[in-house]
Amino acid sequence: MKVTLVSYGSLGDGIPLVALALGLREAGHRPVIVAEQATGTIAAEHGLEFRALAGDITELMRPGAPMVQMVEAGHLTVGSFRDYRRDDRAWLETIADAAAGSDVVVGMPTAGYHALAVAADIGARPVIAELQPLAPTGDFAPSGLGDVRAPGFLNRTLGHIVDFAGWATIARAVNRARGELGRPRIGNPTRDVRRLGAWSPTLVPRPDDWPSRASVTGAWRLPAPTSWRPDGALQEFLNAGEPPVYIGFGSMPTFSGTKALTDALLTGLAGHRIILARGGTDHEQTSENVLVTGHVPHDWLFPHCAAIVHHCGAGTSHAALASGTPSIPVPFTLDQPFWAHRLTNLGIASPPLDPRRPDPDAVRTALAHVQTNRVREQATVVAEHVAAEHGVRSAVDAIDRLRDLGMPS
Repeated sequence: MKVTLVSYGSLGDGIPLVALALGLREAGHRPVIVAEQATGTIAAEHGLEFRALAGDITELMRPGAPMVQMVEAGHLTVGSFRDYRRDDRAWLETIADAAAGSDVVVGMPTAGYHALAVAADIGARPVIAELQPLAPTGDFAPSGLGDVRAPGFLNRTLGHIVDFAGWATIARAVNRARGELGRPRIGNPTRDVRRLGAWSPTLVPRPDDWPSRASVTGAWRLPAPTSWRPDGALQEFLNAGEPPVYIGFGSMPTFSGTKALTDALLTGLAGHRIILARGGTDHEQTSENVLVTGHVPHDWLFPHCAAIVHHCGAGTSHAALASGTPSIPVPFTLDQPFWAHRLTNLGIASPPLDPRRPDPDAVRTALAHVQTNRVREQATVVAEHVAAEHGVRSAVDAIDRLRDLGMPS
């Protein structure tokens, strides 16, 4: 089968698609990735077919841009919706060109509506893939809403509201672009389609009230290449003493409190060896106990650490989960508080720290929490469970089964 995989976002969104594409290729299928241009570099390294969607994700992370507005506020804002810009027509054209002849089209937010609209046009099987649980359920509030404090009986209602609002905010623009391309108007193309949840069922089990068409496969992780080796400075630092504490916030844009947060973390961790990931901080090397480094594959580095201080993006949370190393969560916005509380409730993380109220004493308390035998032993047990999950394989099997259903009418 030809399977077109569509996403738009940071590398945290693109890397899982590359992992799934490799699994599909290994199973004998022809995958095509359509995503933000930065994902193309990784796709090319693996010899995967790739098409770039119009736009530059870095523009969404400049000061005042939509992503930064959400980070500053800690949740979705009116401005983040109003100021978000994308070329709907170009996206539809690019996806349609890439997906021509496809048997299956897999769409991930935020390009999922465009992808599944094209799937309907070409008669391909539509699949929604999500890195975090978004479908309505009574078990929890929608994960993308941030730190929701609502009665549990409202969870499912909130889920339906978010589902409705997602399409309502984009429907006019998508249908205007479709009209320009001579395509008919459509309703929400994601309704009642196959859903694949690309997260660990150990961390978030599949809700019992979900329909049978929704499944949780396990995370789609892309292991570091077997040929990858750390640079000399990193290896020397790891060899020089006790396992360090890692601090990193992935592809999060810098916000106004970044310096204060970094200073509080370094003060609270004073006396401990630290690896500080460059990105989101301009901190320079000031101590032999602190190593400032560029990107290092998480699945390689995290098992070498004593604790992981991170923003709780879906990808980083799952890398921490699989490493057997406890976390100190510092969630900023959107789904990050959801993952932070999941890690804490699983017994493998401290209670989350508030990035907008940096406090060295809170950092010390969090580190003491994750250094206890109970937390460290639980992290090891959980990692053993996660090692038995095979997210990419399960997703490929689910996509492969669509062939037996025939093409939609």
